[in-house]
Amino acid sequence: MSYTLVKNGRRNSFPSIAEYFPNVEAWSVGFDREWRLLEQLQNNLMGGTSSYPPYNIKQRSEDLYEIEMAVAGFSKGELTVELHNNQLTIEGSKQGVEDEAGHSYVYKGIAGRQFRQTFALADHVKVVGSELQEGILRISLERELPEEKKPRLIEIK
Repeated sequence: MSYTLVKNGRRNSFPSIAEYFPNVEAWSVGFDREWRLLEQLQNNLMGGTSSYPPYNIKQRSEDLYEIEMAVAGFSKGELTVELHNNQLTIEGSKQGVEDEAGHSYVYKGIAGRQFRQTFALADHVKVVGSELQEGILRISLERELPEEKKPRLIEIK
């Protein structure tokens, strides 16, 4: 697993995951994917996360979540929501930025720039649906633990 837990050689930077869990191989089995996700998350954070567009992540119950993203000015056709390998990607791309009436602006504060936000989803979290209403994109998520993953007693023979 050493390929995923490479120590960060930069000075005055956030400590790497390997510094927090130096002997992870000694007590974990089969978590290669999870460690890669954590390392990707750390790399994204080190690179600086985008605050545009603003979003909330709500936990509605123990197994229900919702991502709310403020996408005022974007239509459904200008937004893409994609799930691939437990990574949820939301992209927005304005088609026509020009004002259809040819007006000039004194001040333009409604952003219309392209964006891309990604979220790492845990195993067994699925996207239930999405809707765009009053400039807010809502994506509903649900954690659904399969029966074989739930705790069970093992009979001792």
